[in-house]
Amino acid sequence: MGENSAYYNSLKQKRRQDTENIKSSLPQHVHGFVDECLLRYQPSTAFNYAQDILFFYKYLKEKNPICRNLELQNITFEVIENLGPQDINEFQNYVASGHKPDKTGNIKPVNERAIARKMAAVRNYFQYLVKYDYLNADPTIKAVIKKKDPEKKDIRRLDSEQVQKLIDSVENVNSASYHSRVMSEITAKRDLAIVTLLLNTGIRVSECAGLDLTDVNFDENSITIVRKGGYEDHLYINELIRNTLKDYIKNERPTLLENAEDPALFISLKHRRMSIRSIQHMIEKYGKNTGLSQKLTPHKLRRTYGTALYNKTSDIYMVADVLGHKDVNTTVKHYAAIEEEHKRQASQVDVYGTDDNQDND
Repeated sequence: MGENSAYYNSLKQKRRQDTENIKSSLPQHVHGFVDECLLRYQPSTAFNYAQDILFFYKYLKEKNPICRNLELQNITFEVIENLGPQDINEFQNYVASGHKPDKTGNIKPVNERAIARKMAAVRNYFQYLVKYDYLNADPTIKAVIKKKDPEKKDIRRLDSEQVQKLIDSVENVNSASYHSRVMSEITAKRDLAIVTLLLNTGIRVSECAGLDLTDVNFDENSITIVRKGGYEDHLYINELIRNTLKDYIKNERPTLLENAEDPALFISLKHRRMSIRSIQHMIEKYGKNTGLSQKLTPHKLRRTYGTALYNKTSDIYMVADVLGHKDVNTTVKHYAAIEEEHKRQASQVDVYGTDDNQDND
């Protein structure tokens, strides 16, 4: 149950093993940094750091003449000692220019967030080397730090009409193909429960996939989830969520189970816990059935809920608490940007007091 469930323990063990596998492909002088990441961070974060450092060393092998004929494990520490700020700038340009073709064969520039993430790993790596006196100076300190683009990111979400169309599509099992419609009928109650849960709590898809049956408490009308940072949290559910979950658990979940002891709340047609990817595909399918022009994702449903809650309450701290944001600035950035709604409201405000009932001076 919760963060101590077999599901989350297996995820952590897999991430740790994946990180160890990356470590084994890197030079010996990098191993201590990876080990420290495993001690300091959640397994998924440590894995991301290891991946980004692996990417950095692959870049050195590709671009540094000294390293081209060497295996990654054989890149010497002398190469790292001789790197300067300009070398770090060249690495940033390499990341920014793109290095892999997409599905159409074109190489697209990498977004700023991806560059920042890789640079965060590289900076942490050099800080580690200086901290333990492997290096005298950190070349990333004098490297260029790109200023953030002041343009606001378009925050995509569903409006109330689109939300209703989506729910209707799930409830009525609307589908373009016969096969898809038949398969959806088998899981109609499960799919409605998931969509209702995402739209009315704003939980992440990973939090949804990790739910066990025992994480639902109908006596308290609450669910127990494991947040992104690995900590346990409790959310209250409304009557709509309660009813759809009860309907699914009583009437459909038993038909999907192969093993009655399976703890997972949401079961796939393969008779095991639904994966994050399968929930994403399911949401995308219903988005297409609804006729949405843009791809529908679980995260878009999360943003839809966050924005709707903010519109109703104007309480950004409440939204932050419910969505599990440790920093309210994250909430402000992603959920309080509702300029179009503000513009519509502004058009109805009598700012100059021209109402007929206003006293004339």
